[in-house]
Amino acid sequence: MAEPSLSASPSWPGRRRNAAKHAAIIAAARELFFARGYASVTMDAVAAAARVSKMTVYGHFGDKETLFAAVVQDFTHSLLAEIGRAATAVGPLAERLAAVGRSFLTLICSRQVVAAHRALVPTLAADPALARRFYESGPARMRAALAEVIAAAAARGEVCVPDAGAAADDLFSLWCGNLPDRLELGVTDDVRPEEIAAQVARTTAVFLRAYAGAR
Repeated sequence: MAEPSLSASPSWPGRRRNAAKHAAIIAAARELFFARGYASVTMDAVAAAARVSKMTVYGHFGDKETLFAAVVQDFTHSLLAEIGRAATAVGPLAERLAAVGRSFLTLICSRQVVAAHRALVPTLAADPALARRFYESGPARMRAALAEVIAAAAARGEVCVPDAGAAADDLFSLWCGNLPDRLELGVTDDVRPEEIAAQVARTTAVFLRAYAGAR
């Protein structure tokens, strides 16, 4: 039987009155989605894991897709905060970008994210609408935030970029290198912090040389 959707009645302030329940639902859903994938997780299972009623889950999030998007947003919150600090911090741009890069690479190379990627990709590949919701809830927000940092640096004359969004894509790709692929394929079991730091420092320097050369 299809699960009911209460998305037609938003009333978000009322839904968030109990912050503890809201956080418990997010935590339970994240564990279930990341371990089992999206399709096999029901709102009943989330409610049981969070120790709340199913109607409480629906009251906070409306439907499973909205809950999934909230999980993705919550999971990327710490990285967005790091990007925000880079936007306002003083000091060399290389150091500010490298701080973001280390947080980003540490996040995507974590065992939890690698396992989640394996569990979620088949469903996302088969459901374009859900894949877009995932992208807009996480990766797109990170891209936009980093693009703002790069655009601000360009306005100060620290770099010269024709398109801050494209430059953010370049920097994310440089930071990643082949580390996520190695982890996804099981070629590497873990990535040491010093390896992450070295890769971020090297590729951030490559990025800055490339865009400084565009002056």
